[in-house]
Amino acid sequence: MDRRQFSKLALLAGSLAPFLPGCQALSRHQASNAGPATASPHLSKDEAEAASHKAHEAFMSVNEQDFKMLGEEHIAMLLYPGFAALDLVGPQYLFAAMMGAKIYLISPTDNLKPVVSGEGLAIVPTHTQSECPKKLDIFFVPGGANGTLEAMKNAKLIDFIAGRAAESKYVTSVCTGSLLLGKAGLLKGKKATSHWTMLELLPEFGAMPVKQRVVWDGNLITGGGVTAGIDFGLEIVAALRGKVYAQTIQLEAEYDPAPPYDAGSPEKAEPFVRDNLKNIFAPLLEKLRLAV
Repeated sequence: MDRRQFSKLALLAGSLAPFLPGCQALSRHQASNAGPATASPHLSKDEAEAASHKAHEAFMSVNEQDFKMLGEEHIAMLLYPGFAALDLVGPQYLFAAMMGAKIYLISPTDNLKPVVSGEGLAIVPTHTQSECPKKLDIFFVPGGANGTLEAMKNAKLIDFIAGRAAESKYVTSVCTGSLLLGKAGLLKGKKATSHWTMLELLPEFGAMPVKQRVVWDGNLITGGGVTAGIDFGLEIVAALRGKVYAQTIQLEAEYDPAPPYDAGSPEKAEPFVRDNLKNIFAPLLEKLRLAV
């Protein structure tokens, strides 16, 4: 995050720091002196700079356990043909908001050609597998559908996952990315989650399936289907930088879900919708079972 990005973040959220849960480390005197930094369109240039500076000071006065401004995290996010774009993009947005963090988008091949997701969105990798650091703070694997099935058959890719996971602080996935972790032997004896239609496959890898948005088991962190990646990302940001940092990024992203339909889980969806969607996924489920 450069100075301009930080200033935007400070202006946006600095005024809220004294009031956010987790900012109790600020005394009343500090909070009153910090004052609200209002990003009003009527502020002069000097007033806007002063508000930004005051917001910066408010953040820096928060206990580091609640808010760690700077870090040097190394985060590798694996790409492969047919991955689910939102599995990757949701967490990447949140990780990229951590000042000082370095994100590596890892190619599935030895070149940096764009990798096309299952939805047709092409992402350009930043590094090849050989360029990926061996010691990582976060190693992340997205899910997919047929793309995940093909990735499970790619021995070189699975070996890469196993190798990088062995030296990573956190080994993580969203959606069916957990199946790739399982294929790499990383789920044995672990609690984990995946897309709800694929949960029954996790015991095949020696895992204990948990129907939950985000599941932690030691250094293994798995997220449920697609949109769970945002909750997943916020929890990891909080673990690395503190609760206030995560809340600030959540507010900056205006992540305040209010779906038009209460149908986001098999327990809530209409039986007609749930059962037919499950049947649509049935052939893929059986193909993945064979790939295990």
